[in-house]
Amino acid sequence: MQSTTGKSSHAKRAHGGADIARNRTQPRRNDKTRSSTSARAGSEERQRFFALSLDLLCVAGTDGRFKDLNPRWEQVLGYSLDELMSRPFLDFVHPDDRAPTIAAVETLWKGEDVVCFTNRYRHKDGHYILLEWNSSAMPERQVLYALARDVTEREAISAARRAAEERLQHLLLSSRVVVYAANASNDFVPTFISNNVAGQFGYGIRELSTLGFWVERIHPEDRERFVTGRAALLEDGTHSCEYRLRHKDGNYRWIHDDSKVVRDAEGNAVEVVGSWQDMTERHESEQMIRRQAAALLELSTPLIPVSDDILVMPLIGVVDSRRAGQVLEMLLKGIVQRSARVAILDITGVGIVDTKVADTFMRIARAVQLVGTSFILSGIRPDVAQTLASLGADLKGLTTHSTLQAAIRQAMMRRGSGVADR
Repeated sequence: MQSTTGKSSHAKRAHGGADIARNRTQPRRNDKTRSSTSARAGSEERQRFFALSLDLLCVAGTDGRFKDLNPRWEQVLGYSLDELMSRPFLDFVHPDDRAPTIAAVETLWKGEDVVCFTNRYRHKDGHYILLEWNSSAMPERQVLYALARDVTEREAISAARRAAEERLQHLLLSSRVVVYAANASNDFVPTFISNNVAGQFGYGIRELSTLGFWVERIHPEDRERFVTGRAALLEDGTHSCEYRLRHKDGNYRWIHDDSKVVRDAEGNAVEVVGSWQDMTERHESEQMIRRQAAALLELSTPLIPVSDDILVMPLIGVVDSRRAGQVLEMLLKGIVQRSARVAILDITGVGIVDTKVADTFMRIARAVQLVGTSFILSGIRPDVAQTLASLGADLKGLTTHSTLQAAIRQAMMRRGSGVADR
């Protein structure tokens, strides 16, 4: 019994030891299985990411050839993956970009990353695609990894924007109009001024961006008008005026200032935009025109003093309502200045005297007589006489002569007889 029992106990211990051994080795087998399963899953995820990425992913070796590429390369460059991996990748690079590409690869083999490097790759149809690269290498394993992105469209848009900005700057620099933007507040401090401002007004952008700098240089006689109009800008929405601004050289220039309030969708003032334009030449031209007009007026309505108290105004050309007013103004002014006793208006050189012109002469005669001066109308041709008669106006008190000589003789006689004494 004891012997049997002992054998039985020994067998049980042996059997129990085997169970323990099996239990100890089983987790190891499970760990290996789980590890293998996890590795396969991770590899599948990487392959899925590699295949579905919208970026161009690649692995390359020290021989200058691609070792692995994702399908995106076929979509972007048009070649099959086999075609891309069958030749050195430099064969696809634009000739002008090969030297920089070689330099970038050498940098990678030194263990340094290359970021935002760009070069052009030839598409299968012959045109070039601009790629932007982010790359890293493992020199010890003689392999480099890179991610590229097609930035052709982005760079085309950027180039077009730069060209537009350069074109705008060129136009502004050659333009006489300065554009600006300012705070939508009562201080109106400029936040932007085009670069041509110095050429127009002599001041730099930094100077003009100082609070109150512009207003302080407006002519004292124009400043209050400008400030009043600008104060109402935020409410009115627009403001336009002309004023004199002191140029940096010390001279005043006439400025045309247009400004407008920019508002958001809720109607809030966002900023003020506007333009300054030097109008000095226009103002000087207008002044010159006014001076020339005054000179022409004097030439077209000359006053000839025959003596100290006799004035003659010979008219030549067309007499319209405007010129009639000028004739009357000049004649009355001359009479007052010279204390003339007799005024002679000679119309020998007037081509056409119709009813309207004849009526004008009658009004001039009455106005001259009202200031106490005798009036004589000379140069009366037969046709003029008929027109004056057809008016049916009261011609009493109006002295007329067919020639200027006859009118001057009568004026001299009147002066001698004292008829014209006031």
